[in-house]
Amino acid sequence: MKISSNTDIGKEGIKMRSKMLALILLVIMDLVIISYSIAKVPDWVKNLDSSQKYPVNLYLSGFGVATGPISEATGLAQESARGEISRTIVVSIKSAIATLREEKNERYSQELSSITQSTTSLQNIKGINIENYSEGDQRNATVYAVAYVSRADLRRMYAQEKQNLIQQINTIIKDAQMYESKSETMDAVNKYLSLYPIYEKLKEAEMILAVVGGSGSIQSAVDELSGEKQGSKLLMSQTEVTNRIDRLLSESLSSISDVAMSVVMRLLKQIGTPSGKMLVVPLTYQDSKMGSPFARQFRAELEQQIIRLANWKIAEQAKSFTPKSSQIMRDMAKESGADLILSGTYWERGNEIRLMINVRDINTGNVLAVADLSFDASILPSNVSIKPENYESALISQGAFKEGEIVSGQLLVEAWTNKGNDNIMYYSDETMKVYVRVNREAHIRLLYILADGRWTLLYDDLYIDSSKVNQAVEIPTEFECAPPFGAEMLVVIARTEPFEQLDVIEEDGYKFINKEPILPQARARSLASIVRNEKGMKPKKQSFLATLSQDIMPDLENNSPTESLIKEFEKNKLSLSQNANISTLVVNSQWLINDPTNMQTYLVRQDEGKLNVYRIQQAETKLVVTTMEK
Repeated sequence: MKISSNTDIGKEGIKMRSKMLALILLVIMDLVIISYSIAKVPDWVKNLDSSQKYPVNLYLSGFGVATGPISEATGLAQESARGEISRTIVVSIKSAIATLREEKNERYSQELSSITQSTTSLQNIKGINIENYSEGDQRNATVYAVAYVSRADLRRMYAQEKQNLIQQINTIIKDAQMYESKSETMDAVNKYLSLYPIYEKLKEAEMILAVVGGSGSIQSAVDELSGEKQGSKLLMSQTEVTNRIDRLLSESLSSISDVAMSVVMRLLKQIGTPSGKMLVVPLTYQDSKMGSPFARQFRAELEQQIIRLANWKIAEQAKSFTPKSSQIMRDMAKESGADLILSGTYWERGNEIRLMINVRDINTGNVLAVADLSFDASILPSNVSIKPENYESALISQGAFKEGEIVSGQLLVEAWTNKGNDNIMYYSDETMKVYVRVNREAHIRLLYILADGRWTLLYDDLYIDSSKVNQAVEIPTEFECAPPFGAEMLVVIARTEPFEQLDVIEEDGYKFINKEPILPQARARSLASIVRNEKGMKPKKQSFLATLSQDIMPDLENNSPTESLIKEFEKNKLSLSQNANISTLVVNSQWLINDPTNMQTYLVRQDEGKLNVYRIQQAETKLVVTTMEK
C-alpha cells in the first residue's frame, strides 16, 4: 500500500464531492429562482408597466425584458429599461421643440436642431436605480428590469451639474479673452474650441431640467443657450463663441475641399488623434433627416481630409448587423469596428450654408468635439444640390405623420435598415433590408412612401408572437435602389390589436394606398389617419382606467388640453401634459389623446352614459431614406 495512492484516492474523493456539492447548489439556486418566480411576481412584471409603482408625475421610469443566460439577459434587460427613460426624455424634448419650431423663425430652428442632436443619445442619465426579476434557470432565464429615478433627484443633480458647467465655461472664456488681449490668436482659438463639448453637456443638463420641471420651459433653456435670455449667467453663448472663432481664423473657403479641411482642423484641435476608428455618416439637410448630392460629396471629402490631415482611421460601415440595444446607430458603429461616430446637419442661411457637426464616443455617448462653421453657397458646383430632388413633396409626407403621432409608454417598436436608422443613404442598384423589433407581442403595419409620392403598403398585419419579442425580425422583402430618386420614408406602426384591412390598388407587385404623385397636405394627413387605423381605434381587452365627469366633454373638442381637462385627469390619478394632442374620432362619442410628454395614448369613449378612459397600446417609428444615382 502506497500513501501516494491513498492520497490520490482521497483527492479524487474530495473532487467528486466538490463537484456533487456544486451541482446540488446549482439545482438549489435554480429551484429558488423558480419558486421565487411562482411565489412573488411583482405587479410591474404582471402588467409589463412600471407607471403604477413609479407614478409619472414623481418618477421617470422604464421597463425592459430579455431572455437567455441570466448574466447576459440581465444586462440587456437593464440597458433596455435605462433606454426607456432616455426615450421618454428625448420624445418630450422633440415634442416641445416641434411646437417651438412652428412659432419661431429659421435661425431659431437651427439652435433647436443643435439641441436635438445633443440629446439624441442620452446614455448616462444620473441617479437611475434598477430592480430585476427573473424566471427560469441560470442557463435560460427571462429577466425583467425596471429602471427609475425620481424627478426631484434629477432636478437636484442636474441643477448642480448646470451650475458647475456654467462656471467651467466662464473660466475658459476668460482665459480665451486673455489670450486675445495678448494677440495670441491660436491659443485663444484653441480655448474657444475646447468649449464645444462642455456646451453639449450643458444642453443635455438644461433639457433634462426642463423635462422634469427644474428650470422653466424648454424655450427658456433654448434662449439661454442661444444667448437671447436676459440675465443669463453665461459670459458667451455657443453661437457667440462660433462667431468669435470665425473672426479670429478669417478663413478663405473657396471649395468643398477647403470646408472639409477646416472642419477636420477644428475637430483635431479638440480631440487630437484617437486610438480607434471613426465612422463618418452623411450629413442631413436641416431637420428633415434627408440627404442630398452635397451630403454624399462632402462625406467623401471629409474622409479624405480626416486621413490626410488628422491621420485618423476610417471605419467601413458594416454591411449588416443586429443591434443588441435601443442605441441602433451605436451598435452599427460597433459592428463596423468604430469607436467614434461623426454626424450632423447643414442649414441654408441666406447665401450661406451652416454646418453643425459633432463627434461622439459611441461607448459613453459623450460629444468629444464639435465643428460649427458657415461658408458661401456660391462655392458649390452647379450640379451639386443641397436638397433631394423631391424635397417639397417629401416634406408633406413627413408632416402628415408628425401630426398626431400615437405614442405608448408600454409598447415600443424599433426599425432599422442594413445601413442603420439615421442618416440613411442608398445608391442605385444597392439593396436595402428592413428589420423591426418590438418589446411585446404586436401586430405590425409597414408603409413605404416612394420618391415619386406614391404610398405603398408592404405588410398590412404582420404578427410578431412571443417567440420573437425583443428579437430582430427581418422583413422578408428586399428593396433595390432604382429611379425615381429622392427622399423616401418607411413608416412602421405596431399595436396589440389586429389592424383593420386597408383598401389598396395592386399594380406591378405593389399595393398602393394612393397613386397621386403629389398629395395636398390635407389629403396626406387624412391618409396618415387611415394608415394608423385611428377610426378603428379600440382599447385592448381591459377595464377602463377612469371615468371622467360628463361636464368635461366640451373640453375634449379642443385640439389641445384645457386646464380643466388636465385637472380632471389629475383627479383620477392620470397624467396629462399641455403638449398632448386631441383628435375627435366620433363626434360626441370618441376622442384620441396623444401625450408624447408622458408617453401615453388614451381613448376617451362614451360607454352607456359614462365617459371612460382607456389606455391604447400603439406605437410607431419612421425612417427617412435618401436614394440617388451612384
